[in-house]
Formats: sequence, structure tokens, C-alpha cells
Amino acid sequence: MVTVSEIVEIIVVSMRDAFLAVTVFVAAMVLLFSWLQYATSGRFVESIQKRKKLQPVIGALMGLTPGCGGAIVMMPMYARGYVTYGTVVATLIATLGDAAFVLIGAAVIDSRFIAPMLAVHAISFCVGVTWGYLVDVTGTTPRTPLGRYGPAFGEEEIHATDEVISPLDELPREVPEGLGYQILHQGYVVWWAVTTIGLVFAILLLVWTGQDAEFNLELEYNPLTLHGFITWVGLLGTTLSIILYIAQKNWIADDTEATIGDKLHSMRETMVHAASETAFVTFWVMIAYLAFEFMMLFSGLTDEDLAKYGDGFVVVIVAATIGLIPGCGPQIIAITAYTKDVISFPALAANAISQDGDALFPLLVRHKTASLWATVHTTIPALITGVALMIMGVTF
Repeated sequence: MVTVSEIVEIIVVSMRDAFLAVTVFVAAMVLLFSWLQYATSGRFVESIQKRKKLQPVIGALMGLTPGCGGAIVMMPMYARGYVTYGTVVATLIATLGDAAFVLIGAAVIDSRFIAPMLAVHAISFCVGVTWGYLVDVTGTTPRTPLGRYGPAFGEEEIHATDEVISPLDELPREVPEGLGYQILHQGYVVWWAVTTIGLVFAILLLVWTGQDAEFNLELEYNPLTLHGFITWVGLLGTTLSIILYIAQKNWIADDTEATIGDKLHSMRETMVHAASETAFVTFWVMIAYLAFEFMMLFSGLTDEDLAKYGDGFVVVIVAATIGLIPGCGPQIIAITAYTKDVISFPALAANAISQDGDALFPLLVRHKTASLWATVHTTIPALITGVALMIMGVTF
């Protein structure tokens, strides 16, 4: 018989752990990579025009960067004819989107996730480069629409000159209006303050756990006790993250061309959207935690049962199929499932290769046919790789 107290405990613990075990570490990484993008002003992206033969490799490297920023800026470059379609495919295959932060965060907290984190990124990169060149060599390239986005690649060789407008300069900017915009651009300061406090306690928890293997964060509501105060920090942090998530009004995707454009032109906007991106991850991690815990509570399954069901060909197919869904939200749930030992490494790799993150949305706007074929070109190698890894018995 499930009691109300059990349900409340699952909700509170899931909200607390989502913030202290994931959010605070993800926030640090998101801010770091966002700052690097801002500091370099995307010079690395602009240089891709000059290196046509290396474009699939460079595209895969852009997709490999955590988050969706690197992948998103490649889409208008393809639409203008600056890069090949194989470069787009390589970028989309290599990207793990915001789900990468969840996996990297797990590696920071638990060393046993370091090897699979490195392996899945290496596999995604290699598959992306290989498939990207294969697409270009075989000429399976949807025609790029003429007009405002420029000629199709190959119709007119585009050389990088001082007169060429950078694709980054053409990125749109957010319109500063609406309640959601105000909440995000004012509330981010409070969010960062709470996240900083949470990061301090999260690091302390790692130290305490390392000193005492049996250390357990007891659930308390009294803020005058250490455990109670930590619980309230976690609850407050997740609550603020949910508010920012709702304010941005992007339910399964957080990054857009406008947010990337803002981040590349302002350090303040970099801080704002780093908070927004992390809040997005927090929300979906919390959803994943709640889904797993309630499933176990109402089904009577054990951790061993979940691990057994997550190790098979069907799960690889399901993971690759989830990757067909645009946006990072569902993919975060899939990656979280791996960190919870629910799905196998081959299934993780299949999802990582299949998913396109938020980058599919700007491609969909510019070229519907290309976006449709892109999902095919990421799903096929995902299934092949996932099944091959399972047959070979590769696991972590």
C-alpha cells in the first residue's frame, strides 16, 4: 500500500538530488563552455568555410562540444551553401546536446562514468565523421533552396573574403519583451546565487561521502540542522529552475539561434542563458528521477530488474527511436536512465548517435527535406552501432 508520505518523500528527494547531484555541476560546465563561445566570438566556426575537405571533421568537433550551440550555428551555414550536407550529418551525429552535461556531471561525481563518457563521445565523433564523408562521397545531398539563404553547395564556390558576412552575424536576437523575458533576465541573478551555495554543499557532500562510504543525506525539513538546510537549498534551487524553465517557454528544447546570437554578443546574456539552459536540464532530470522512482514504487521492480530489462536489442532500438524526437528534453531522460543503470551502454551509444539535440529545429525551418533525411542519416548508423556494440559485448 503506497502512502502519501512515500509519495512526498520521492518528490522532495528527487527535487533535492536533481539540484545538488546534477544542476550545480552542470551549471559550472554550461557557464564554462558558454564563456568560451563568447570569448572566441565563434572564430572557429567562421574558419570552416575555408576548409572544405575537413568540413565533416570540423562539423563533428562542433557537434561534440557539450550543449547545442556548436551544432545550431552549422545549420544556417549549410543553408547558405558554406558547408556540405555531410558536414551537417556529421555534426548532428556527434552532438549529444544538453544530455552531454548530464553524462559529464555523472563522471564528475562518480569515476565509473568517466570511461563510458569518453567512449560515447569518441564513438559519436568517429561515426559522425565516417557517415558524413560517406554522404558527401555518394552525393546523397538534398538540394539547398535558392534565394535568401544563398545557392546550393557546389553551384557557386563561396570563398571567404572580407565582404562575406559571417553566418554568426546573421543569427537573430531575442526580442526583449514579455513576462517570461523579464523573469529570466532578472531572476537569473537569484538563481546563480542559490546555485553557487548549492555547488559548495555538493562538493562538501562528495568529500564527506569519500571520507565515509556509508554517509547518507538524511531527509529533514528543519533548516536549523545541516541536513535540513541542505534539503531546503536543493528544493529552492529546483523550484527556481522550474520557474526559469517555464519562463523560457521552450518545452523540449532550450537553445535557439536567437539565444546563441545573444550569448555570442554579450557576457550578461551568456550568464542569463547559461542559467536558462541549466534550468532546462534540471527540469528534465527531475522528470526522469520522478519517473524512475514512481515506476519502482508502483510496480514493485528492483534495481536489478530494471538493469535486466535495459540490456537487450529492444532497448537499443527504443533508445535510437527516442533520438528521432527533436529537442534535448527526451534525450536527457535517456541519458539519465543510463546513469541510473536502467539501460545498457549500447543503448546509450545508439541514443547519442541518433539524437540531434536542438539543432534540428533551425534546419527544419530552412530545409524540411534536409531535416527529414538528416533524421534518417543519424538513426541508421545509431542502430548499426548499437547492435554491433551489443553483439561484441561492449559495456561499461
